[in-house]
Amino acid sequence: MSEAPMDFDRAKLALTYDVDRLQYETLNAIQMFPAYLHYSVIPLTFAGERNTNVTDFSDPDWVTWIETPLLKNCPYIQEVLSSLNCRITNVRLLRLEPGGELKKHTDPQLNLQLQNQVRLHVSVFTSELVEFILNDKAVPLNPGELWYMRLSDPHSVYNRGYSERIQLSIDVVVNEWVENMILQGDKS
Repeated sequence: MSEAPMDFDRAKLALTYDVDRLQYETLNAIQMFPAYLHYSVIPLTFAGERNTNVTDFSDPDWVTWIETPLLKNCPYIQEVLSSLNCRITNVRLLRLEPGGELKKHTDPQLNLQLQNQVRLHVSVFTSELVEFILNDKAVPLNPGELWYMRLSDPHSVYNRGYSERIQLSIDVVVNEWVENMILQGDKS
């Protein structure tokens, strides 16, 4: 892997996805879930058998990740995942109700420089009234775009809109392909 400087906290990657297909499939997937307050996580993979030789939960080998039945019924989301030339671990749909917020926090292990795992994001439903703030600066997440954000830095989300915000969250193991996609991404 490269020794390139990583003095950026975000990158819009070169891959984009069909927003209509993502939204249609996501709406069908979430209809079976009950109403929620504030924030909802819908797992598309789940932790299976645990590797007892690994004690660090940030290690991608601590558990075997298994597709949920829901993911097996989402062919377009499977296509999105197949477009990533890397190992995929934790995949979820993250929902935030209108008026909801995720307070400022960090995810210390999700940093490209650690050469372990990073989280990629594909916005599915959003509006101009939703703000994803990273290091006190908004990240312009548009539906269908693939983004990397250095989540070991402080970040928060605010949904000041009138409809829920839904994002596809994809944790991946860093390899040369992931690193190159991020390093070549748009950092503006």
